Parts: sequence; C-alpha cells; structure tokens
Amino acid sequence: MKLLGTLDRYVLRQWLGTFVLSAIGVPVVATLIHLADMFGVLTKKGVSVHDILLGELFYLPYQITLLLPAAVLFATVFTLNALGRHSELTAVKAGGISFWRLILPMIVLATLVVPLNFAMQEVAATSSSKQKDLHRLRQSSVAALGRWDFAYTAPSGWTYAVDELQRQPGTMRRILITPPIDTIGSAQWTISADSAVWSASRQRWLLHSGAMYRVADSGASVETIRFRTLQLSHMVETPTAMLDEPRTGEELRLGEFRAYLEQLERSGTKLGMLAVDYRLKFALPVACLIVALFGAPLAVTNPRAGAALGLAIALGTTLVYLTGTQIMKAIGGKGYLDPTVAAWGMNGVFLVLAVILLARVRS
Repeated sequence: MKLLGTLDRYVLRQWLGTFVLSAIGVPVVATLIHLADMFGVLTKKGVSVHDILLGELFYLPYQITLLLPAAVLFATVFTLNALGRHSELTAVKAGGISFWRLILPMIVLATLVVPLNFAMQEVAATSSSKQKDLHRLRQSSVAALGRWDFAYTAPSGWTYAVDELQRQPGTMRRILITPPIDTIGSAQWTISADSAVWSASRQRWLLHSGAMYRVADSGASVETIRFRTLQLSHMVETPTAMLDEPRTGEELRLGEFRAYLEQLERSGTKLGMLAVDYRLKFALPVACLIVALFGAPLAVTNPRAGAALGLAIALGTTLVYLTGTQIMKAIGGKGYLDPTVAAWGMNGVFLVLAVILLARVRS
C-alpha cells in the first residue's frame, strides 16, 4: 500500500474534521460553563460585561491547551468507530491492510499535535494573565495602593511582617524580617525597623531606625546591633511586587517558569505544586500521542457499536485522565509523591493500558 493512498486520505480527512471540531468545540463549551459559573461573582465585583466576555475569550487558549489530548482522543475514537459501524473496517482487513497500517496516519497526526500543544501553552500563558487582570482576580487589578498587617515571603525565602505598605511613594512602617526556615539556628539575624523607603536608583529597600537580633543556641543571651539605616542585598522586591499576587503556573511561559523555579530552589523555598505544574507542561502535550495509542484499539473492540459508545469511550477516558491528573497533582504538591511521578503518572498508566490493548487487537 503506497503512502498517502486513497485510504490514507480518507482516514486523514475524517480524523482532521473531528479533531478540529473537538479542539474548538469542547474548549468553547468548557469556557461557556466557566462563564456561567463566574458571571454572577464577577458582576458583584463591579466587572463590566465587556471585560467579563473579553476575559473569557482570553481564557479560551488555556482551555484549548488543557483539552487538546481530548480532541485527539475524540478524533481517533470517532474515526475508527465510524469505519467499524459502516463495515469499512472489515473491508480494509479483507483487503490485506493491517490495523497498524490503518492507524498510522492518525498516529502521525497525533504526534504532530504534541509540538502544537507546546506552542499553545506559550500563548495561553500570556492570555491567562490578561484574563485574570480583566476579571480583577489580582489585587493589582483593582489598583491597590496599599496593604496593611500582612506577611510576605520573598523568593529568597526571607519573610517580611509589615504593618503598613504604601505603593506610592514606596514606604513601609514597622517591619519584622525573619530568615528562611531552613537557616534558623545558623548565623542568621532577625531584623526589625520602624520604617523602610524604596530606592528606585538602587533597586533596594533602605531600613530606618531598627535593630538586628541573634539569639544564642541556648537562648540565654541575645546579641543586638542597633542601626539608623540599613540596606539588605536580598531585599529587592518592589512595592508593586509585594502588593501583587504572584503568577500561577498557567500564567508562566516555559522559560519564565524554569527561571522562577531555579530562583526558588536557590533560596531554599519548597516548590510544592509549582514543581508539578512545571512538569505537566511537558506531560500534557505528550498525552496527545498516548491517548491516541490508547483510544485506537479501544474503539475497535466492538466494530458495529453505535456512535454513542464512541462518545462514551472518549468522554469517560477524558474524565478519568483529567481527574486522575488533578489527584496526582494534589498529592505531589503536598510532597507525598515525587513531582515527576505526579505529573507523568497518568501518562504512564494510559501508556501501559495502550500497550496491552494494542497487543490484543486483531491486526
């Protein structure tokens, strides 16, 4: 059988049609459900209808990225299900064409979706950030000018307990600075100051009228050094950064995410859920290929089954995969499971099932 023959073109046409419809339609439905859930909440916050709808439009790329594996699965299952329902699958096998040769064009297309998903993640990172701004899901989006009685943990691991912070002119009052948890007990100092002023030229905070304290291991004595002004090399967070909420994994592009994690690791901060989110940026695109390998033999277990069975297989598999991924992510984020295992766990499960089903399929 020659490459891109009549059968290949027929299969590709059927697969691509279903894939495009699913890749757009399923995320649109998911976005509409999200809109219905959030509309009342956002209107109560004073967000205009224009911003709500525009924000949901920016939310769509993230949904497309998340559901691209489902689109691949839908395309694979429905294409093979239709071939079996109309006895075309039987005719293909009678013509001496193996099951492996039949699904080869679909596997090639599923492989090409992997880099497409990587590219969509980069787009979704930017659009998700805009969506959160439009929906006022951050403090900065409501133009917060100050913050009172709060604690802020810097990427360096140091924690600042602050009574008052003003964005303009960049001042803090009554600050207590404690070292990272992992360094407590070593030669580290706890620092208090009456006030601090942000220096735009130095990109540092300048502390005023305070003291540095170090308690001996026995707790019997306290070493104290008082100061009029003090500049700390690690205290580089701008007033805006301390007012704004940090971006989530879905808002970070791959390069930004990697640099952010490296900064946290250097400071001794536990990565938690972020470590799993970073690995999911690789695991989710690869799932596009794995679910195609899983869905192909599953779709031909009952060749004459109706479209309802194909829909049930696709929806059921998607639900199990997404739910399982969220469960593994939660376990990995708590530190009970290695982040790599948590991110790739469901891919591994479906790959094993795919190998078993492919070995049992009648070629």
